[in-house]
This record gives sequence, structure tokens and C-alpha cells, in this order.
Amino acid sequence: MKRLRHVCLLLLVGLSLPLPAQELTDYHAGDSAAADIATPMALDVPDAVATAQLQSTKATEFPAVFRGLPETSNLVTRDFLIAFEQARTNFLAELAGAFQAAPVAETVIASADFGRLVTACGVKNKNFPVTDELAAAWARGDSGQAIQEKLLAALQRAAGGRILPEALPKGIVIGATIRLVSVTNLEQKLSVAVVEHSPLVPSTGMLTLADAQIKFRREFPAGQELLARALADLLQPNCFFDAPFTQLTRGTAVCQLTVADHFDAGDVIVHRGEQIDAKMLAALALLNEKMKSIAAAVTPVIVANPPAPASASPPPRVRIAVAPVAATPPAIVSVKAANRHTHLILVLAAISVSALMVAGWQFQRHRQLDAPASPTLQVQLPLPEASRLEISPQVAQVVQDAVLQELATQRRNLLLTQAAATEEVTALVQRLDELQLPLQKRLHSYETRIQALEQELSERSEANRELVQMKIEVIRLRLESERTTTTATGPNPPAAISANPDGPAG
Repeated sequence: MKRLRHVCLLLLVGLSLPLPAQELTDYHAGDSAAADIATPMALDVPDAVATAQLQSTKATEFPAVFRGLPETSNLVTRDFLIAFEQARTNFLAELAGAFQAAPVAETVIASADFGRLVTACGVKNKNFPVTDELAAAWARGDSGQAIQEKLLAALQRAAGGRILPEALPKGIVIGATIRLVSVTNLEQKLSVAVVEHSPLVPSTGMLTLADAQIKFRREFPAGQELLARALADLLQPNCFFDAPFTQLTRGTAVCQLTVADHFDAGDVIVHRGEQIDAKMLAALALLNEKMKSIAAAVTPVIVANPPAPASASPPPRVRIAVAPVAATPPAIVSVKAANRHTHLILVLAAISVSALMVAGWQFQRHRQLDAPASPTLQVQLPLPEASRLEISPQVAQVVQDAVLQELATQRRNLLLTQAAATEEVTALVQRLDELQLPLQKRLHSYETRIQALEQELSERSEANRELVQMKIEVIRLRLESERTTTTATGPNPPAAISANPDGPAG
């Protein structure tokens, strides 16, 4: 009887082991399929090559990131004012040395000597060649403010565009808009939040520095080529391509895009004799993985209690626990093995037979323990063969029906409970996301906008202070020029210069 019990337990343990999933990883790229391989479930197999191509194409539809330096316009203005004042100072010194007076009469301005003086000053001051119009204004004692403002307006208009230092890297595609991030210097560290909340501006009008200079020189009439070239050299790049953040923002936007080959349940992945390529190999690997997970989910686990001592009155109970079953239907793949449903039926049948044998053995043991004791020699009379035949089928039928019914009930309840719980959790997560995400985005947008406005306000204040300082320096230069002119011509300064000692307001 002990040997019978050991055999039953070994049978139960062996049948409780997980069924091996159909291995499909034996195939390699270039092999020929030995048989048709069909999928019992819907599969979506990612295509790595097509996915990379799709992401690369879609990435160009998202704006590139550029760093903008608004301070560049102030620097260009400063350089222009300094060059203008320096040219004026040098010209007046040359005028006073040549004609022993400044300002001079109209007859002097119309003379050939004055023309030669203007030409000589243009050769000496290549940073700011003097035109005939500007030289005549200075010679009359005028500060040339009108001409200065006209030239400065044209220069600021050109400097206010988006000027690139050089051509963009090869392969970079710029769409209709760009994301322009204002910075104080090119080494400034940026965060993803700041970049994402930076404004979108049209990409039209973006020029390299060389193209911007050519376009600016074309605005000047003939005869002022030297001045146009000198002013064009004052232009500086103010828009710089940020490759790391462009790749980051575009990659984040398209990372969810995938291309997958879809197979419905029953579709043949590989036909017999067909050569296996990379796509088929990926589909077989995914199918093999799903088969292993399903096999592990549907494998029953049986745990039997050890038998109680002889003095115990109730017989030991058999506990049967079934592992949770996934909601995915069992797979049926006919590649090199029989149908998996047949394996499952055979396992359940073996479990029922084993449970029946254990229950019968426990029933007989219980009857022996419950038999009345006798002071004399106890002789156990064997039961007639007819009685055994009458009792065993009844016990077998009861135990078999109970086990099968319990297994079926547990499996059905588990499937229903798991499906209901999955739907409830999914609905709850979606509702929470819909309620929380819009509010969080709005709050984050308000905070980021406030920070950007405060930073812009501080930058503008700093730029205004620098502009005022530049104006003070220009006025000081003019004061020194007036002092030099007064020393050269005598104690009485020209009336036109004394009337406006501060020079142009700009």
C-alpha cells in the first residue's frame, strides 16, 4: 500500500510540471521551414527598419531648436555709434589741418581740394568710409544726426533678422517654423521645460551671415559701396542651431511611432519550404514567447497533504490549487508536436485518475481504523469480491465528478474575475489621467511663462542700462572732439557746434 501511495505522488508531481512550450527558436535566418507555421492568436510584430524610416521622416515635421541672442542687436548698435564718432573726429581733424578752419565755407566744400580730402579720409578710415553727403554736413558744422539715424535704422533692421553663423549641418531639415529659445550666452544651460515652452516663429527669412551681408549691401545706391561694405561687416550672427535639443525633442515626439506586421489568428507566418528572413524570425520569436507564457499560465499545481497518524479519526484531505489563467485564449500551433488541447485534456484526466486512487486508498484505510477492537486474536475477514465491485465504482464516480467540477468552476471564476478587474483598473487609470493631466499642464505652463517673463524683463533692463552707458560714452567722445577743435581754431567755437553740445540723441 505504501508503494502505491508513492507511485501516485510521483505521478501527481510529474503531471504538475509545466508543459513545454513549442520551441520555435531553433530556426535561423536563411533556414527553410519544415512545415507551415500558423499563429493561433493575433500578433503585431514590430518592423525595426520600417519603424526607423518612419520616425526619421516624421521627425522633420517637428520644429528644430535654435538659440537666439537678442543682445546682438545692441552690440551692433554700439559698434556703429563708436565707428561713426571716430570717423567724425578723424574727418574734422583732417579738415582743420587742410583748411585751417572747421567748419568751412560752401566754396571750400565745392572745391576740388575738399573732394580729394574726402577721398583720402575714406582710404584712411576703412572701418567707416565717409561719403560726400556726410563729409559736407560735417564740414558745415552739422553733427550729421539725420544721416546717422538713417544708417542706424537700416543696420538695425538687418541685424534684427535671424542670422545664422554658417550653413546648417547636412541632413537637417527645417520646417515652416522653428522653436527659438532666447539666451544670454551660447553656454547657458537649458531645461526641457524651457525649450518646450519657447515660442514658435516662422523659419522664413533665415539667412547665413554672408547672405545677410550681401542683402544689406544691395540697399545702398551706387557710389556708397565702401560704406555699405564697412557697415555690413558690423552684422553678427544671432541665431544658432541647437543640435542636441533638436534631436531630443524630435526623438521624444516620434518615439511612440512603430510599424508592425499584423497577423490574425490562423494566419500562416511561414509556409513549408519558405526561406526564413529577419521579419519571419522576429515573428517566430514573439510567438514562442507568448506560447511559453500561456503554457506557464494554464499548468495546474496540485499540493497533497501528508497522511495523518493512525490515531487521527478524519481522513486526510486533498487540496487542489489551480494557477491563475491568463485571459488570452490557449494557443494551438501545429509545427512539430500534437495539439495542446489534447495535452491539457490528458493532464486533467491523469489528475482525476490519480485523485481517485488516493481517495480510494484513504477510504480503505479509514475503514480499517474504524473497525471494532477485540480482546482476542483479531482476524480480518476479506470483503467479498462482489462488495468491492459495488463500492469502488461509486466512490470513483463521486471523486471524479467533484474534482472535475471544482476545476471547471475555479477556472471559469478566475477568468471572469481577471477580465472584470482588468476592465475596472483600465477605466480608473484613464479617468485619473483625463482629470489630472490637463490641470498639471496648465499649472506648469503658467509657472514657466511667469519665469520667462521675469527673465525677459531683467534682460531688457540690463540692455537698457548698457544702451544708456553707450550713449554716455558717445557724448564723452564728442566732448573731447569739441575740445580738440576749440584748441585748434581758437577760444571761440563755431556757432553751429555750440548750439548742440550734446550731439545726436541716439
